[in-house]
Amino acid sequence: AAILDEERVPANVPNAVWLTIPTTRLRGPEARPDNVWLRECLERMTGLKLTGQHRGGEWGAVLVAEWHITEGGSKARILIPPAGVHALRSPGNFVKIETTAAHRLPPHARRLYALLADRKRQREPYAQWGLDNLRGLLGVDDKRSYDVWAQLAKRVLTPAVEAINDYGTVRVKMTPVKSGRSVAAVRFDWQWKDPHEATETVAENERHSAARRKEQASNGAPPIIEDEEQTEPALTWWGKLRNAEREEWADRVGRVLRTEGPG
Repeated sequence: AAILDEERVPANVPNAVWLTIPTTRLRGPEARPDNVWLRECLERMTGLKLTGQHRGGEWGAVLVAEWHITEGGSKARILIPPAGVHALRSPGNFVKIETTAAHRLPPHARRLYALLADRKRQREPYAQWGLDNLRGLLGVDDKRSYDVWAQLAKRVLTPAVEAINDYGTVRVKMTPVKSGRSVAAVRFDWQWKDPHEATETVAENERHSAARRKEQASNGAPPIIEDEEQTEPALTWWGKLRNAEREEWADRVGRVLRTEGPG
């Protein structure tokens, strides 16, 4: 994974990738000087199977497709299939997603995301909370309007679930649980994204907010950004300047202020 990162191999690649790595690096500084254990590890890695679901279909692969120890045992050439690259790069992708979610998710969504992540660590496939308990966990138990299920769902839960599904590492489904005619609890079922979906989420999260989930005219086109109309003529003028022009104006304004300011 470190070599993939150093060589700037993207997580989403159409073809398998050959990596040439010094065997001393793979063995580690405290390891025995021969490649006996390294060969055993490479053989095990060719038997590691990867599976998942992506866009309604299932997929399977191996982590390492082929390996060779060359140059008298000093180098290892390892063939990583596309799904293997996804798997090896996914920890970094998930870290990026979590960081983005922490900053971009609204407060209610962040709290719900933390609750789901805690249940994930406990290896639970779903969670269910009573309404009173859920209001407390989300920090809205002091707002009387959210005692009404329709208002809680509309203004808190539905926007939170939509934001998590958009920015986060998980797909969440919310289901009201009724007692008679009234909603007594809420069940959340989730499925954590596989490496393919994580890669797509990272790409979307790195786009301008106005361009998210919009198709590009071509792969080589710059990101779609819909500029909001500026009400101030000065802001419109400033937005059309190139970076060099902005720096020149900023420097000029700074000189004027220093010359004409107090003292």
